[in-house]
Amino acid sequence: MTAVTRRTFLLVSLAAGSLAAAGRTPSSPSGADSAAVRKAIERLLGSDAAEQFVLDELAPAAGEADVFEIGGSRGEVRLAGSGGVALMSGLRWWLEHVAGGHLSTNGDRTALPDDLPAPAQSVRRSTELVERYSNNFTSFGYTSPFWGWSEWERELDRLAMSGVNRALTLVGQEIVWYEAFQHFGLSGAEVRRWIAQPAHQPWQWFGEITGYDEADNAHCGPVSRTLLGRRAQLGGRIADRMRELGITPVFPAFAGHVPDRVFAERNPDAHVVAQGNYAGHPRPYWLDCTDPLYPAVAERFYRAQAEHFGTTTHYSTDLFHEVGDDELPALLDGADLARAGVAVQTSLERAVPGARWLLQGWHSNPRRALLDAVDRERVVVLDMDSDDSRKWQHTEAYWGTPWCWGTINNFGGRLGMFGNLVEPGRTLPAVRVDPARRRLVGMAVVPEGTHHNPVVADLLAEMPWHREPVDLAAWVRDYARRRYGADDPRAAAAWDILLRTAYAHSATGHTSGEGPHETPFAAEPALVVGSASMWGPDQWRYDPSEFAPCLDHLLAVAPPLRDSAPYRYDLVDVTRQVLANRARLLLDRLRAAHESGDREGVARHSARFLRALDLSEEILGTHEDWLLGRRLAQARSWGSTGAEANALEREARTLITTWSAPAAPALREYANRDWHGLLSGYYRPRWERFFEVLTNTGEPPVFQDWAERGHAWARGRERYRTRPAGDTFDTAARIAAALVEDPL
Repeated sequence: MTAVTRRTFLLVSLAAGSLAAAGRTPSSPSGADSAAVRKAIERLLGSDAAEQFVLDELAPAAGEADVFEIGGSRGEVRLAGSGGVALMSGLRWWLEHVAGGHLSTNGDRTALPDDLPAPAQSVRRSTELVERYSNNFTSFGYTSPFWGWSEWERELDRLAMSGVNRALTLVGQEIVWYEAFQHFGLSGAEVRRWIAQPAHQPWQWFGEITGYDEADNAHCGPVSRTLLGRRAQLGGRIADRMRELGITPVFPAFAGHVPDRVFAERNPDAHVVAQGNYAGHPRPYWLDCTDPLYPAVAERFYRAQAEHFGTTTHYSTDLFHEVGDDELPALLDGADLARAGVAVQTSLERAVPGARWLLQGWHSNPRRALLDAVDRERVVVLDMDSDDSRKWQHTEAYWGTPWCWGTINNFGGRLGMFGNLVEPGRTLPAVRVDPARRRLVGMAVVPEGTHHNPVVADLLAEMPWHREPVDLAAWVRDYARRRYGADDPRAAAAWDILLRTAYAHSATGHTSGEGPHETPFAAEPALVVGSASMWGPDQWRYDPSEFAPCLDHLLAVAPPLRDSAPYRYDLVDVTRQVLANRARLLLDRLRAAHESGDREGVARHSARFLRALDLSEEILGTHEDWLLGRRLAQARSWGSTGAEANALEREARTLITTWSAPAAPALREYANRDWHGLLSGYYRPRWERFFEVLTNTGEPPVFQDWAERGHAWARGRERYRTRPAGDTFDTAARIAAALVEDPL
């Protein structure tokens, strides 16, 4: 019995056992779906609640891809759906719109009455969107590189409840490289040296970096066999749970990336092309997909993948990701892009007949020459930025290729309050019925980092089930009600402000600077600070004075609402944002004092800026979601030796500061974070150093060693708190009072 057969047998046996215990016959896929959904309800709401749901099968009508219905009576709620994801989507709709509860990436409200409520009238919702995709490659670096099963189990339940039926999974897939390339002349040690460590690995799947980066290997070392095995085991478990819930796992496909010159040396007759570098990092070499050796390597790749993770129906890769048209000829080195695309699709089809190839609509990809050459019926383009750059419009809906409307919304996992509610809430429904959309088949939610700005994720989870535009003002008021537990005028006022400021954008901001106007604390110190990262916006996205009253409104909500986990998270986030905005305004005053020769004013505003940073550190320290120490502990937990734990911690520290070795200045602070421990341990010493010279000399210093200092911090071993301390409400109230006493 093969590994794939064993996995399939195990899944069927588990489902059959669960159903037999319930006195039902596992005669159809819906039975397996129901068993998996019931277990998910137990995980999310408890066994007492799970027993009150009757789960039924429901067939979609013509023009529907998926459908759910909610009915029944108090204490016996009927959920019917066309599959596991439809049932889970119905569960979410029931929780939020019938029971008045709430589930999110940042806090739940799931305390329910003993007898669960049913809707007064039956609720039926459907979607015509066949492909409902989630996960950016980069989120496996910016958000989840060191998650364990507990985090992934919760995440998969959340994705299913969000209507996601296709989800990228990269965890453990690197073992496929490790096993496949050893059949082509490389030793295991050589392949392991080439493989990047977990937090940077997403960019290796893109074909942008490798583990051969000497600066990285100086501190991270080759990936260990133990780590490969542990991650492969977790990756298999993730893929299996996806299948149980009705989510199709999306695996990476093979686009020809190989271990650099070593592969070329061991296979001298093959056309293997050096690919230059990405932001100072050497790219993997590329095995020309039209070369006779490519099908053999692809066959070994897909064989190893199937042995560890089974097969699926959807595979994702891009040829020459983030490569401009001017660079492409040199990287092809005489190869033909269209023929290379056909070769990739042919090898995938040979390994998994009927599989679909997912391509990312991003920058120059996918090029028309490639789409014209391949079988479009087995391709889906994920338009990453439909709500901003609108590539689908500029390409006539990818020249007739099936495509998904997508939103990226976040860059680098940066944490400012920011999001696009307008496009998905008001204009996505219009796109779905626009004849110009041509072959729209789905929706893609692809933020670079996740688990913040939960209001955006909440709306995106609902939109597949809305056929009409959403009244955002009414929707946000309802969001605040279920998030905090009751209608409250001050909560409604706070969210009205948020909708008009942080979440007012009619685009993600990619074309006008990526994401929010970032915290100045994370910027390399200067008198004039635009964005902290290279591509962030240089200007305010809203009037900070309009945002500021949001904190007072949140603090004034009724006392019973203040104990909810979502409220605590939002209070931290708003307080943090108020302080970041204040710090920018203080820099303006500091600069004005300097320009007028007011040395006393420079010193005073410098101290006020650092005080705002300290207050930010204090409020962040009251909540578990904002602790640097938790992330570093997660990274260390994957180390099987002390040396490996140190290496993984260093990688985690590097990504959020210098991104990599000092050779990549464009990426420094790209993944900056407002985290307790990072503010005091990394950002504050930089600003102290700058202010000390400025106040002593009267001249703003220009330091050239920020990267070296960042690299030194990444090699550090300082321990940071892993548990929150202090009361969030009391701390926020004290900060608000302090700001009143020290007005701008």
